[in-house]
Amino acid sequence: MSRAAGEIVRIARSKVGSHDWRYDKKKDEFAENTNKCNKFIYDVLVEAGVTPPQVPKSFLIFLWGSRLPTAGEWANASNSITGWSVVTDPQPGDIAAVKSFYLDATGHVGIVVSKNETVSASSHVGGVIVQNDWGFRANEARPTFRRYTQEAPPPAPEQNAPGPSNSYDGGLPPGGT
Repeated sequence: MSRAAGEIVRIARSKVGSHDWRYDKKKDEFAENTNKCNKFIYDVLVEAGVTPPQVPKSFLIFLWGSRLPTAGEWANASNSITGWSVVTDPQPGDIAAVKSFYLDATGHVGIVVSKNETVSASSHVGGVIVQNDWGFRANEARPTFRRYTQEAPPPAPEQNAPGPSNSYDGGLPPGGT
């Protein structure tokens, strides 16, 4: 598992039981009485140090900028999401998404945390964060799975960082008094 995937899983699991993404609560730019499963994904990615994807606000001509991908956009395998590849072998840290048509949502999205388990903001319990078998149930539509592919390289060592030296600089010798 990559470092980023490990962080995504760790942070997602740490949110289980949280009420921060509840349907009836405002959360940042998301109003009360809205589904926030995609906002949960975004917040976990940010906390994990992963640059979250953005999509253009092109559905309204006069609205410029970008926004979070909806669950339906995560689920649409033909939709390109920068930094995320569609995969068929779900692994911890992957995003699982299904497209559905609700009055107030485009589907559902969660984070794979182990074999056959996801963490998500469950609409069945008002948006409380749960860990369960959603996305892997035999009687439900198979989700689209996406894997983060933009792993950042580890930070380079500082150029001017002091290090051990075997040279004598005129001061006291090592261990000297």
